[in-house]
Amino acid sequence: MRVQNGHDIHFRYKLAKCLTFVSLVAVVTMALSSFLYPGRLRWTSDETFPQADTTTTNHKVTNKSCHFNVDSMIPSSPDGSYTPPPPDETLLRAIESGSQEDYDDYCSSWNEIDGFEDKNDDLEECGVWQQQYASIHEQRLEQLQRLKAGDFESFGHESKPEYVSYLCETDNQHRGSHGCGGLADRMNGMVSTFFYGLLTDRAYLAHWQDPLPLETLFEKPSIDWSFDPKEMRQLFDKKNDSYLSYQSINTLNQKWGTIGRSVFPDGADQDFKELFKASYVEWHSNRAFVIRTFRESTRYPEKLNELGLNKENAFRCIMDYLFRPTIGARQFINAYRKMFEMESILSIGLQIRTGDSGIVDPGKDKNTLQMWDYFMICANQLREAKREAHHQQVVYFLITDSSHLRDEFVSLNHDKSKRRTYLGDNSDDVTMVVTGLPIEHVESKTIKPKFLQNITEASLTQDEQNTLAGVNAAVIENWLLSYTDYRLISRQGFGKLSAFHSSSAHTTIGMPKLSRKQVAVNCANPHAFITFDTLSTWWSLG
Repeated sequence: MRVQNGHDIHFRYKLAKCLTFVSLVAVVTMALSSFLYPGRLRWTSDETFPQADTTTTNHKVTNKSCHFNVDSMIPSSPDGSYTPPPPDETLLRAIESGSQEDYDDYCSSWNEIDGFEDKNDDLEECGVWQQQYASIHEQRLEQLQRLKAGDFESFGHESKPEYVSYLCETDNQHRGSHGCGGLADRMNGMVSTFFYGLLTDRAYLAHWQDPLPLETLFEKPSIDWSFDPKEMRQLFDKKNDSYLSYQSINTLNQKWGTIGRSVFPDGADQDFKELFKASYVEWHSNRAFVIRTFRESTRYPEKLNELGLNKENAFRCIMDYLFRPTIGARQFINAYRKMFEMESILSIGLQIRTGDSGIVDPGKDKNTLQMWDYFMICANQLREAKREAHHQQVVYFLITDSSHLRDEFVSLNHDKSKRRTYLGDNSDDVTMVVTGLPIEHVESKTIKPKFLQNITEASLTQDEQNTLAGVNAAVIENWLLSYTDYRLISRQGFGKLSAFHSSSAHTTIGMPKLSRKQVAVNCANPHAFITFDTLSTWWSLG
């Protein structure tokens, strides 16, 4: 009996020891899991938000097919180009709010080595002109080499090669009236210059160096538009030469009437080939006339329609044909774009332009949600009007030049009281999303002297990496705003460019300036959407 009891005690001891070991393994495993797969409970350490959700949002995804950590979502750019910082944590909150099927699709589009799949199918609904123009452009570049070599005899019966360039030159005095403007202004000029080249069979070239070379921001997906402005000018600036002639055109900052007289001097039947006779036209511009051509010309709309271009897709197709954000920027864009494409998510973009002073001196940034509440009211009205049964979640995506406003906007994700104030009582299924990218103006050297006293040229020369990050942020956020289902935009150029770049002309609402917020439209009204014709009369035209 004593022996039996001894065996029994020994067995219990071994069993207890085994159970203790198993429990220890379980605790360690859970700790490692929470560290490696933080899910929606993890916030970066420098955030002031709580460590877990304090809202009552019902996250639909419970059986995850993959786990994301924002720090590893964007791989380093393989070609050495710019790699953006990680996406904001609000992105994780949004993707986990969609349906299980959408979450699985999102997972399948990403892997930890290559990041998000990088499709290049944005030109599928753009018509039949791309290859034909690429052939003409390539021929013109080959002819340019012969012109540089002085080999005029080889042209024989070939038509005289012609070229048009968009050129943004640095104004050493940093005068706003002589500058190229911000991203939207420059893009308007570049797209319209190409539009002219497309309709006149001219090779298209583009160049800017300030604040960064154009090639640093964009790849060339279809044609090679890089060139040396001085070399072209020296080559073509000849008198009484049948092949070489030069003309410089300046439409910087022109208003509606002036640009109309510049581009349509003969009225609605204007032939663009008769505008400029030089074989090389150097165009300085930050104004657009693409939408206006569809609206006013009697010569070109039919021809453009045959090419597959119309008022609704022309800007988008030309932008995507010419300029492709570099791989790192695209990875960041794809992380958000694929969330916007979820069937279970309705996305509404809010672009709130508060002014340059907050960019230059963030300490003086006093912008609040209370000041800009009419954007939130509009978004709420639009949410109720456009939400359908399959929309499990609504995303409000904010782009602004005010870091203070952006921080307060994000706080709606966890501040229940403030959430009720700005979103209403039934808003648990609304998620606030931002990029968290640095806020910078493309023409900071022009903007800063307006707000800072005794500023020196040396202080205007920024750290190259900060400039690279800030300008890329402008590109990324502009592209992303065009991919939301709907967008509310301030009455200036940045949001308008996103509207032109979007897939539909009936998804944008133009918001009044802060001083006139009392006249904001009812955004639930189906007639609240602004037309491309109207947008083309706004700043930098269209």
